[in-house]
Amino acid sequence: MKIASFRFYKYALPLNRPIEVHGLKLTKREGLVIHLKSERDIEGFGEVAPLDGWSEESLNDAQEQVRELKAALTGRDILPGVEKLDGKMNSWFEEMNPRRSVQFGIEMAVLNLIAGTRNTALFQSVAHEHSDHRDYTRVHALLDGTTEEVARQAKKFKEDGFTDMKLKVRGSVDESADKVRAVNEVLRGEVLLHLDANQAWELEEAVRFGREIECSTVAYIEEPLKHVYQTPEFYQETLIPVALDESLLKLSVEEFKSMDGVDVLVLKPTALGGLEKTWQLMQQARALGLAVVISSSFESGLGILTLANLASCTVRDQAAGLDTLKWFEQDILKENVLIRRGKINIRQRPPRSEDINFELLKEIV
Repeated sequence: MKIASFRFYKYALPLNRPIEVHGLKLTKREGLVIHLKSERDIEGFGEVAPLDGWSEESLNDAQEQVRELKAALTGRDILPGVEKLDGKMNSWFEEMNPRRSVQFGIEMAVLNLIAGTRNTALFQSVAHEHSDHRDYTRVHALLDGTTEEVARQAKKFKEDGFTDMKLKVRGSVDESADKVRAVNEVLRGEVLLHLDANQAWELEEAVRFGREIECSTVAYIEEPLKHVYQTPEFYQETLIPVALDESLLKLSVEEFKSMDGVDVLVLKPTALGGLEKTWQLMQQARALGLAVVISSSFESGLGILTLANLASCTVRDQAAGLDTLKWFEQDILKENVLIRRGKINIRQRPPRSEDINFELLKEIV
């Protein structure tokens, strides 16, 4: 199959409240949309959305690389078998050396194009025959704000049928512990609670926090430490399982596989460098007995659909971190990605032009 047409667009979507990323406050989400067509006019859309404060590359860097990819790939055949995510995708793009968010976006567009030719949901093209996959993805509700706000949010999400929630606990130990207690008072052990500290604390602070909360009510805590190599000491003192997220940008599999206390890998394909790399980490985690949580980098609904497809292939059916579209005032997709009773149902075909709000996009020529 040939890439007969390669177009790309820029977007800037306003947010209804700021996103705080490692000290930066974002009031709009900017990114790029890749639009491929085959010689039979089958379409494949991808999203390139480096996140300020997280991604190494800027949006301008990404835009220039997408321009180069357009010149290199237009009229070129797609390498057979890239949808298996067994290394062919990476070797195909190796000489172009795309930045991480660009790799995610072009892989997403190519895989959606392949799925479009088969008229199937993306995960049916991606998942190997031996892989587990479902026609839905469970999502954890994201709690953030003051103690009173997160308690109110937890009550609403519990009533809405969510079975998992994630609470941001950055800030002081005492304030964070108060938030956990307030949320647990609402959840009463009927909903799994995940915590995310975004590498907020020194070991002594993290241990004090772990001792102040009722650890039996917490499924895991994400990145509690400024220094990830202290994870075994934290776990030994608190018995709270740890999830790695930011640290995966620096650690090798060899480094974290023997790290006592690590139970979960939080995988953000935009930040990690694409769907193939994420898929391979999923398989490595499976072999090590680790759970995987697929998480967004605040992509639009276009990216969230792809991440939901990928999350439907995780082995232990962990709730994904995809409850981020509520920050967006507008979306690229005409039909909202709905979370009903804590689940996203997997659409049975990839997005087409008829599904896209092109008035929110500006073509780059």
